[in-house]
Amino acid sequence: MPTWKTLFDQHPEVPAEKLRWWLSDYLGVSLTMLPLHSVPSPVELAAFEAAAARLKLGEPVQYVCGKAPFWDFEVYVTPEVLIPRPETEQLVQLALEVAVSAGKKVLDVGTGSGCIAIALKRACPKCVVSGVDVSEAALAVARENALRLGVEVGFHSGDLLDAEADRSLDVLVANLPYIGESEREDLHREVRDFEPALALFSGTDGTDLVVRLLDEARRVLKNQGKIVLETGESQGHVYASAAERFGWRLENRSDLAGRPRFWILERAHV
Repeated sequence: MPTWKTLFDQHPEVPAEKLRWWLSDYLGVSLTMLPLHSVPSPVELAAFEAAAARLKLGEPVQYVCGKAPFWDFEVYVTPEVLIPRPETEQLVQLALEVAVSAGKKVLDVGTGSGCIAIALKRACPKCVVSGVDVSEAALAVARENALRLGVEVGFHSGDLLDAEADRSLDVLVANLPYIGESEREDLHREVRDFEPALALFSGTDGTDLVVRLLDEARRVLKNQGKIVLETGESQGHVYASAAERFGWRLENRSDLAGRPRFWILERAHV
């Protein structure tokens, strides 16, 4: 009878690290404790073959497992939401450092899985956090994550800020789509073919939604309100121009690799 290791060897077209990730999650053991020399049961063998088939096609292992790590927890993910990236944990940390504090009303725009909103609420229980998304399928995932994690975050439908009242918010946090349609064919197939296009692309150069947000935010933010953004690293000139046009003072922060990906905005004149 084949062992787990033998099964791995029978699928050289699937990266071994992804099979290990899946097996670790499936068996509920750490990667260092995988029973590679034990023989799977018929049920386990069937589950392995199904997972290997999906991974062979290029489907991200997070979708195959149905979960992804973020911050200090795991979120449920489906192909209706973007898979959380480590860089976005830096967005959460930055928002907590410069904008989010007790009593603040915070909105996560384009919330997707809800990971940003949930992380902010867990880190700052006395702030009021909500999330908005245009996708009802994504909102269903976000609500399920909040329920599973026991976090009070309200999620609602809206196209950017059209559902928000005037001068109602202290902080906007957003990791909006920032890939240009012109870049579609250059993406890795795991991203291009499996993650939702609605969460990836924003016009020809990827800046359309962020520029719209900077315009609409003038209406919904209180006078001392702030925006904290994650964007593409080569788009700063577009946002600098939009910030000046819409009356925002702009500050850039780099990610751990030194790439200019994060922006803090507040009113230039109050």
